[in-house]
Amino acid sequence: MTAMKKPLLASVAAASLLTSGMVTAEVVDEKPSAGAMVVDAVFVRPLYFILSQAGSLVYGATLPFTLLGENATDAAETLVVTPLQGAFVRCLGCGDIDNEVAALEEGKGKTIRHFAMISAGQTNFDQDGNTGDGISGGAYLGTHFSLSDTSRFDVLLGYRSLGSLDVEEGEANEYEAKTSSIQIASRFGKQIFWDIELMGKLGLHSWESDLKAKSDGSKLDFSGYDFFYGIALEKFITDDIRVGVEHTRYSLEEDDFEAKINTTDLNISYMF
Repeated sequence: MTAMKKPLLASVAAASLLTSGMVTAEVVDEKPSAGAMVVDAVFVRPLYFILSQAGSLVYGATLPFTLLGENATDAAETLVVTPLQGAFVRCLGCGDIDNEVAALEEGKGKTIRHFAMISAGQTNFDQDGNTGDGISGGAYLGTHFSLSDTSRFDVLLGYRSLGSLDVEEGEANEYEAKTSSIQIASRFGKQIFWDIELMGKLGLHSWESDLKAKSDGSKLDFSGYDFFYGIALEKFITDDIRVGVEHTRYSLEEDDFEAKINTTDLNISYMF
């Protein structure tokens, strides 16, 4: 659990820095007291953030059904975007958000679209100093929120191959590491210069890693649940096509097995 907490804490800090500029878009009349600011910083914002990530899990797990039932938009807005705004898009100690997503009309303050995304790129595997490099790729379904204050939110569910890598262990031993991941993630940030969307990412994944020794063919299988986090740059090149680049760090930990995977990807999304 300690290893799982470290990337979560790093993500919270990174996301706080990334989205701190979003609060400047608010028009807030409140003048909160020092006590309200302390309570907000210590208790309320972390609670909203935890709720947003729990909501991401529920949203991602039910996405195929909510898409068929035509209420995926409402589910993403209620479960993920609203608590994310409570965590980040408020002045410290304030209770109201002028640009709250639930109060905006679609087409008048917010635009919501679903998307399918594919990605591919470079992956690096590191297990106790034993490293390997290779190619990875994945496919995702998700929902994208564009708000009038330039804040941006993605919620997505996907499957990803994290590579089939030849890993050197010392000078004599080599093994092949095949890792796959089922992922649920939220991305949150803002639109910056040249209409580029800068977003932090945090998610949970169910992973499997198969290690096969090249010397004798023996195999070891590991699996578990861990956090991942990253950062992305996205840009619409047409009304329906979005392209981007993304860096993600994955944690894999189960009993005697511990590894880190870093991926750098290009992706393309079709909005529908």
